[in-house]
Amino acid sequence: MASKLFVLVLLLASCASQTRVDLFTLDVPVASKPPQDLLPVTLVVGSPSVLPGYDTPRMAYVTRPHQIDYFSRNQWVDSPARMLHPILVEALSRRFKNVVNAPSPGDMQLDTEIVLLRQEFSGNSSRIHFVLRALIHRGGQATETREFEIFEACPENNPYGGVVAANRAVSELMHELSDYCASLAPIAVRH
Repeated sequence: MASKLFVLVLLLASCASQTRVDLFTLDVPVASKPPQDLLPVTLVVGSPSVLPGYDTPRMAYVTRPHQIDYFSRNQWVDSPARMLHPILVEALSRRFKNVVNAPSPGDMQLDTEIVLLRQEFSGNSSRIHFVLRALIHRGGQATETREFEIFEACPENNPYGGVVAANRAVSELMHELSDYCASLAPIAVRH
């Protein structure tokens, strides 16, 4: 009987010591009605890659240069790269007639890489720092590369404030990236 009571106490202690983890998403809303003048181009969108340190659902933050930490009780529901892919496809579908996932044939291909996505704390404030590298391929050759960098102030100086700011940063970056890709569409179809 004493051994059963001991096991029960251990189980209860184990349950009590587990901390709750709050899960968050990147889920930028895109307007439901696409614009009238879609570019008659097939854009192939590759799955985003990510640099080390940001290839995890753990939410990164920094309080001093060169040191990445992760929140212990807050994380993304999936890796940022996996959450970003459908957002990319949806945003680009507002500019291009055909947006398909790689590998597929198309007129041009967009490959992206998350260089960093972190909350930066400084004093009594914080901001999201998001850098995305875009590589455009046309005719099987890489033709253009550009880095997009967004700083977005957090409305609260905590992980949830970082989530809100990250979603705003992604939304802003999607507009810039869509414009950039549209500007590189084959000249014959832009007129």
